[in-house]
Amino acid sequence: MEFGGNQVTRLTVYLLSIKRILRDSLGTLLLKGWKQLDKEKTTLVDDQAIPEILRIQSEEFQSKNEKDIIKYSKYSRETFYVIKSQNKVIGYCIYYLKPTVSFKGFKKQAVIHLIVIDRNFRGKDFAERLLIESIKEMKLNKISSILLYVNVNNVPAIRLYEKTGFVVVEQTENICGQKEKCYKMELKLQY
Repeated sequence: MEFGGNQVTRLTVYLLSIKRILRDSLGTLLLKGWKQLDKEKTTLVDDQAIPEILRIQSEEFQSKNEKDIIKYSKYSRETFYVIKSQNKVIGYCIYYLKPTVSFKGFKKQAVIHLIVIDRNFRGKDFAERLLIESIKEMKLNKISSILLYVNVNNVPAIRLYEKTGFVVVEQTENICGQKEKCYKMELKLQY
């Protein structure tokens, strides 16, 4: 049986969507018993924060979909944080969990989906606080490593990630946007 170009493309899209559904389902199972830390400036997302999050998101990313933000706010509240200044949402961090299996056994890995600070509040350590508090909570929950993808031209973000211990694992394309080059960065955790 031979497949044409459109059939291969549809099959690839179908298989990727199945993979994403399985990852999300298993990630949700990994959240059972998730331990929260008391944090100073960050809180879990709530419905009142969504309009501000969508505003910040739309100002920063043309390619990121509002549906993703809404989906994470409903199904991944345990790993969706906002940071506030004077009771105003000024940034957010979304991550999800995924299992990894190797010869050494089963491990939990986290992937930072987005970490964004309102452009009017950048350079004031809000992103660093949000990231460090998330890392502490991941350690508490025995996450083995954290992955993220960052555009190679986003030097301030790369510096922040390197400052908190992330290292570049590889360079890739089309993850951060169409025809954009990104670094895949990883932080291995010890708990």
